[in-house]
Amino acid sequence: MTNAFVKKIILFISTLFLSSLSYAANLQYYVNQATNQTLHALNSNFHYQPSPLMSKAIESLPAYSNIKKCSTNNITDAILILKPILSYNPQSTILYGDLNVKVYQTRSKDQVNPDNFIKTMKISLWKVVQYDEVTIGYYINEIYTELLNKLTSEIDSLKIDKNHPTNGSYCDLLSTLKESRLNLNY
Repeated sequence: MTNAFVKKIILFISTLFLSSLSYAANLQYYVNQATNQTLHALNSNFHYQPSPLMSKAIESLPAYSNIKKCSTNNITDAILILKPILSYNPQSTILYGDLNVKVYQTRSKDQVNPDNFIKTMKISLWKVVQYDEVTIGYYINEIYTELLNKLTSEIDSLKIDKNHPTNGSYCDLLSTLKESRLNLNY
């Protein structure tokens, strides 16, 4: 009797899990930061490029294992446009991290139509750290990972319409238009 009940519970839980996987949004991401950034410390400055560091953090998180890097060949439900911004206050030794996120889904034939941006979010956090050239990479990865973990719950609450397949051509548009109004306003 108990064994049959346990089997029914396992079947029910696996059905719920599979249905959530089939309903889960199929996403791709684009890191909207191609230029070098600088963190200013008391005695030195550290230069880094956010895009590869954010990609590395995404690839290391199991929750993002199904999210692809944006490419023209990818057709997904939506594109997450990520813009990470870090700043450091050397007097208080606080590393601030902001992750500006726009969710893009092709709902219009015009790629830059504002209706295609279905949600805009800003996720922030800070940490007290004292870094040097050896440890700064670790702290940047840690901040990016924590920002992405906070973003996970927001992604789960998105209302993405699966009737609007979105290809990665928008990412190519962002890459080629360096002075795009979309890039500057966000």
